[in-house]
Amino acid sequence: MIIVPTKKSLPLFNEFPVSTNTSSSTERSFFSWHANYFTLDRKKILVLVNDLSFSPIVLADINATNRQHLSDYIKEGIEHVFSYSTDKPYQLKKYFLRAGRMEISYAHNRSISGINNNMIQTLKSYPEDIDLNSRLQTSVMESLAKTPYRSMTPEYSFSIDVVKKELDKL
Repeated sequence: MIIVPTKKSLPLFNEFPVSTNTSSSTERSFFSWHANYFTLDRKKILVLVNDLSFSPIVLADINATNRQHLSDYIKEGIEHVFSYSTDKPYQLKKYFLRAGRMEISYAHNRSISGINNNMIQTLKSYPEDIDLNSRLQTSVMESLAKTPYRSMTPEYSFSIDVVKKELDKL
């Protein structure tokens, strides 16, 4: 699984190994996630977006002490956001087996970064929706997953539909 952090969010992922795969920066993969964060009440809110489905993962209060568990938090977020599309746990197991270990890459896709920034701006507009007492922000993840996005294609897509289609292919 490839995590593509912005330059600003790179220190959060310093414990992840660097990927040796040199894929094209315009390639959109179901196993790749773009990451960025913003600050709310002096807490880092990490937002990850899947490159193919635009599924969001929103994690609150990622700091130096708990970033060592970041891979576990991301897996929990993937399980939750993909549960909107399937109720079959074997499909999630297949996803994690095919995705492999988490590695960071520097192959940015500017359109995915734009969608990530759009989600961050939406979250900044409604800061009262973020519960700083909970690490995984399930309610805002669900509302972002139900929002249509598009990237380099004329049609909009809902992440829930794309994830369902891609999980059925596995």
